[in-house]
Amino acid sequence: MNRLLRLLRNHLGLLLFVSGMLVFRSAYADWRHIPSGSMEPAIQIGDRVVVDKHAYAWRLPFTRIRLAERAAPAVGDVITFDSPADEVLLIKRVVAVAGDEIGARRGVLYRNGVAAGRAGQIEFGPRVVPIGHVFAMGDNRDNSFDSRFFGPVAVERITGRATLIAFSLDGLVPRSDRWGFSIASTP
Repeated sequence: MNRLLRLLRNHLGLLLFVSGMLVFRSAYADWRHIPSGSMEPAIQIGDRVVVDKHAYAWRLPFTRIRLAERAAPAVGDVITFDSPADEVLLIKRVVAVAGDEIGARRGVLYRNGVAAGRAGQIEFGPRVVPIGHVFAMGDNRDNSFDSRFFGPVAVERITGRATLIAFSLDGLVPRSDRWGFSIASTP
């Protein structure tokens, strides 16, 4: 026991630093590696994206417990969330918010009856996004596992808003033209 206490005392600064970083990454900001092309061209495979974890709510670190609401997700925001299908962390763009009618016909996405971009090959809806939810899709509409498959995403599942590309690698080769690249808030 004395040995453990001595070890803790000798490394207290390091332990406090590591603990602080874990809390910071859990509740304030984090960065995510992008392994798939579902958000191309805005976000590419190999990008490391900075995520603002308090953009929508202050949360208790290491939990989904929301302490205070800050803002509501908006159409065009790029969000990270735990997939309702399998709990995998995903990154997608909000294409509709609570109360919006969303659907796709002949490859065109419609929000509230107005064309809102390309929909990909899948036709769906129209359906109304329930209160407390958003409809999220990848920018690469032909290659994205998103709300078309698992339905609207509950706001409490959202873990943050992607704000910029910190750096990017093509395999092991840096792509310096993408470092610090802002992620647009419009589709």
